[in-house]
Amino acid sequence: MKITELSLKRPVAVIVLMLSVYVLGIIALFTLPVNLLPTIVYPLVKVNISWRGATPSDIENQIADVVEQKVSTVDNLDYIATTCMDGFYELLIYFDYNADRDVAYQDVVAKMGIVRKNLPKDADEPVIIKADPSQLPVMDLLVTSDGWDVVKLRTWVENYLNLLFVSVPGTAGTDVSGGMKREIRVLADPFKMQAKGVNADLLARRLKDENIELSGGRVTTGRKEFLVRTKAEFADVEEIKNTVVSTDKYGKTVYVKDVALVKDTGDIQRVKTKLNSKEGVKLSIFKQVAANTLDVDAAIKLRIKEIQPLLPAGIKIEQIYTQGSYIRAANKGVRDAALIAMLLVVLVTWFFLGTWRRTMVIALSMPVSMLITFFSMKLLHFSFNMFSLGGLILAITVILDQSVIVLENITRHQEDEAAAGAARSVPEALIALASNEVSRALFFAVLTFVAIFLPFLLVPGLASMLFHELIVIVAIAIASSMLVSITVTPLLAKLLHEEFHAGTKKPFGEELLDSLKEKYRRTLVRALQRRKGVIWLTALLFALGLFSFTKVGREFLPKADDGQITVKVKMPSGSSMQETEKALSNIEKKVKTLPFMDTWFTLAGGRIWGLVTYEIANEGEVDIQLVPKGERNIGTDDYLEKYGEEIQKSAQYPGAKIKVFHTKMKGIVQTGDYDVEVELYAPKTMDINDLYGLASKTLGEIKDVKGLTALDVSIDVSKPEYQLILNRAKAADLGFSAAQAADLIKTYVDGKITTSYKDGGYYYPIRLVVDEAAIGGKEDIANMPVLSPRNLPVYLRDLGKLVYSIGPVEIQRKDQMRLIKVTASVVGEDVGKTTDLVYKKVGAMTFPPGVYVKAGGQAKMMKDNFKALASVLLLALFFAYVILAIQFESFVWPALILARIPLSLIGISLALLLTGSSLGVTVIIGVLVLAGIEIVHGVVLLTFIQELMEKGLPLEKAVLEGATLRMRPILMTAFVGIMGLVPLALGIGEGTELLKPMAIAVIGGLLFSMYLTFYFMPAAFTLIMEKKVK
Repeated sequence: MKITELSLKRPVAVIVLMLSVYVLGIIALFTLPVNLLPTIVYPLVKVNISWRGATPSDIENQIADVVEQKVSTVDNLDYIATTCMDGFYELLIYFDYNADRDVAYQDVVAKMGIVRKNLPKDADEPVIIKADPSQLPVMDLLVTSDGWDVVKLRTWVENYLNLLFVSVPGTAGTDVSGGMKREIRVLADPFKMQAKGVNADLLARRLKDENIELSGGRVTTGRKEFLVRTKAEFADVEEIKNTVVSTDKYGKTVYVKDVALVKDTGDIQRVKTKLNSKEGVKLSIFKQVAANTLDVDAAIKLRIKEIQPLLPAGIKIEQIYTQGSYIRAANKGVRDAALIAMLLVVLVTWFFLGTWRRTMVIALSMPVSMLITFFSMKLLHFSFNMFSLGGLILAITVILDQSVIVLENITRHQEDEAAAGAARSVPEALIALASNEVSRALFFAVLTFVAIFLPFLLVPGLASMLFHELIVIVAIAIASSMLVSITVTPLLAKLLHEEFHAGTKKPFGEELLDSLKEKYRRTLVRALQRRKGVIWLTALLFALGLFSFTKVGREFLPKADDGQITVKVKMPSGSSMQETEKALSNIEKKVKTLPFMDTWFTLAGGRIWGLVTYEIANEGEVDIQLVPKGERNIGTDDYLEKYGEEIQKSAQYPGAKIKVFHTKMKGIVQTGDYDVEVELYAPKTMDINDLYGLASKTLGEIKDVKGLTALDVSIDVSKPEYQLILNRAKAADLGFSAAQAADLIKTYVDGKITTSYKDGGYYYPIRLVVDEAAIGGKEDIANMPVLSPRNLPVYLRDLGKLVYSIGPVEIQRKDQMRLIKVTASVVGEDVGKTTDLVYKKVGAMTFPPGVYVKAGGQAKMMKDNFKALASVLLLALFFAYVILAIQFESFVWPALILARIPLSLIGISLALLLTGSSLGVTVIIGVLVLAGIEIVHGVVLLTFIQELMEKGLPLEKAVLEGATLRMRPILMTAFVGIMGLVPLALGIGEGTELLKPMAIAVIGGLLFSMYLTFYFMPAAFTLIMEKKVK
């Protein structure tokens, strides 16, 4: 290529451009943001609606039906999933991956604007958000106090501490949970109210009317204008107590204090949060989308350090979770693996090339390609994360291929001239000749390599989003390495040239290669003599590879050894938060005694789902964080296998369901939380208890499948409740409508916010409610006295019949169909094979008309993504075939080169089997990389053979000479690739677990591909050409 000659003639220009690359690349290196995951735009919009006091059935009938009917008409919709629970409604709207999320979001906002008027009047405004990993807390803190109660502590955190962290550069907001929210509770006494002739509506209205601040307009006096205001807000609790309500039948004034007890306290505590068994208030801090996670993490820690001296006595701030710690550890692990890979690559190069000068050519060429890649990452707004760093490691293993091949060809020409007694210097013409000999082949090989990755970027899906940066980084590195190999490498070979002498003793590595070359030549002669036998052997090995693949496990993504374990507790239906806390406390006591324990965070009376903590009295969890990977001698999954059962049994609460599992990676939206999810669907017309019965039957069918643990049904339908069956005729005679009766019960039991109390610039709700202590059970409710709208003294029992019943804890729906899941985790067995067995058993069951079953969880995820990735591989092979066909002007030769890719299955499958690794998305990415490497080797080999044949060499001699001469560079590049991936394959450092199977697969494929390159291709090529000649 002329560009090589130009670079040799203008060394200053090349050196200056190299320095420019170094400067720009180093600037990019130190300014690229560092995050856990790449930027992911999920096609998901969430809608949350709070409706305090409402049952799941109420929410399904009055919110879910209304909202979903309208939202289901938006464009590019994939499906909608709903959860209706006590007081809360969540709608997840999943769009096609090719949908524009911003447009989708606006469509949802528009639809919700239309339906808002049809929702319950006392329901909160819908909250509509876009799902984004950046919405995850960058840090969770727990604030504890030795002297304050949880009401005062939460109030201080919300009003003071919260503001100190919102002002930290890079933060986007905070969320507070746990403790008790301050409120003024007006604890009404129904008996006193009835006796004084006061009903709930009157008491609520008087509290609202007497607490007001209102502008009355403006008046002008002389040159001044005055604002006139009525200022009559409650100044303190005493004013609330002394508020006049009415006069009784004797004409005596009735005050609030005559019918109610007024307390400045907190709402009923439904959720309790603890760190290492000490209760506190949880403060979650979020970062801005574009902010560097590590910078924000460091700034928050600095702020904590700054405010420590200012904290009130007894206040402590402790970390529950921080993205920064794991990101630092994970990125350090992958970065260390990259540095070790670079060192090993240089050592392998030195071993094969034998002299420091030639090694320096490679060592100086490599940073140029890497720095170009860093600069490109900056331009593309990429970040350093586990996936992009994995791409850089892959890049290290392949960017030297071109330079090694060019340098080896230059060296070979120098050796040939030295052996012939030519001048000992290295003329530019020789370097240009040697570079140009391989540049055309390398160009098409690299072009094919890059083209292999294009389909991956075109196919939508989670895998494409996760690995987008990795793929682009490898493609950029490969393309830049091609440019470096034909410019920088020839110039460095000229500047760092060595004088060659005939008969000079060669370095050990070169002597070893020469020895191997001779042995290879002899074995290749025999292989070409028995070429049909080589083909049959390869076919047999391919069949063995296909068979061995059936024994390889399957998974979507490998689990990171992050030391995060979740213990979920589901108590018997109807259990209070206090009972849930008892079981969790027993678990805490056990966890405290286990080895390698760092922290444990406890949530009692709730469930954490995304950004929201739901109040569910009979549920809770303990989130365990083990010490870092380097400080323990056991992996997270092995730890679970060893201690999981002990943790599970430690709850010591009859009827409690305990699940202990490896916490899934935060920020990756997956289809389901569990390995196995059997989804049962039924129309709303079917009784949910009947659907629950079918789910329980399904669980019984699969419970004996080996490897399944923590089996459960996703919902519980036995939550106890009291229902007032209204007698409309009697209620009407007493002056009550159905709505009035329902509102009265809601006010007495759950409470009604009548107005707000201002203190220190903050507003706190004033809630009218009956003291919880006065409602001990069914009889207390039935015998509760009330004053009818006609001022008649009656009891709730006079309005109807109060009966005991049961109802669902929550209702799940998908595409407006009711849904119940049978869930399980897989321990000690392959996820793919176990789920296959589960669905085989479920498929043999019969279900009533209208009920149908689908696979969910990891099984669905693997099926959807593997199907997409299969199309990616086929498209990649097609694009590669097109480019190779153009290069060789042949239909057959490209097929021969590409045939080595599926034939490499034996190496991949054996490597996975021997190491106990599973087939997943990362392995498929590795197959793409392996395909690119093999194409480079195949193109270089066949191009050289083709050139020898064009020079007049007979077929077999051309094959023999070409394969022998190309053995050294192919062997060198293969071993460079293998050694570059060794750190990842060994799992050195945290965060490498995700990419470990990929490295193992590529190493296995490269090892076997050497047989394919050195023996199968020459034998197959000879057979094909012989038939062509005939």
